[in-house]
Amino acid sequence: MQEESKRSHTCVLVLSLILIVAGFGLSAGGLFSPSWQVVDIREFRAQHHHGLWLDCTRPERHLASIDRSFASEQPLHCTYKFDYSASQVIDENIENIDINSAAGESEHHQFFGWHKAVLIFMVFSLLFAALALCSGICAPCNGGCAVIYAILVAIALFMGLVGDAIFFFAAHRVDSRFVTGLVGTYEQRIGIAFYLHLGGSLILMFAFIVSTIYSYQILRRSDGRGGLPLRELAPLYGSRIRETMA
Repeated sequence: MQEESKRSHTCVLVLSLILIVAGFGLSAGGLFSPSWQVVDIREFRAQHHHGLWLDCTRPERHLASIDRSFASEQPLHCTYKFDYSASQVIDENIENIDINSAAGESEHHQFFGWHKAVLIFMVFSLLFAALALCSGICAPCNGGCAVIYAILVAIALFMGLVGDAIFFFAAHRVDSRFVTGLVGTYEQRIGIAFYLHLGGSLILMFAFIVSTIYSYQILRRSDGRGGLPLRELAPLYGSRIRETMA
């Protein structure tokens, strides 16, 4: 009976660890991808990918209808949002916004405060997920580690969802959603990176549920073995109550 119970506990733990690894991988993949917001700017003949810390451009997008294989093979040319030399070029373009058609698009290459906020929450989410993995490995040895394990998964989930929410609402603001060119205005769409990270957050939610079940099982097993001194403390509390009443 105990062997079956121990085996079921191990299966629940392994499942939660696998879910955390999967959620961590998807979240990290989304974080490192530049495809958070994607827009096809026809007058520039290019597709622009605006990420949280990385912006990329794929040229010759207009050839996609003629030769899709050629369009798909075009490399991405990327710049960092925190690159000082790139930010100087952006500032120069914005200053000449009346005569420069690229100025409107250049505004989306700036490192705004909401980009930093999203990055902070998502990086901390990955950090707590990594700590949760470490504590989960130690959970079978100690009931306290099992509780810490579930708490760390909950914090990682909370951080990831807050980062996703901040990006979603910021990306739907008018100044973030639309790119103004010289000829027309183009609407950005949410790219695959957001859905990758959101998928990772949802997997972490399932991992939290499973880790909570595992923590409850471990605490019950520890209580049954006398690992938690609740039953031993009960007579002491009872005797103190009787002394007080006397």
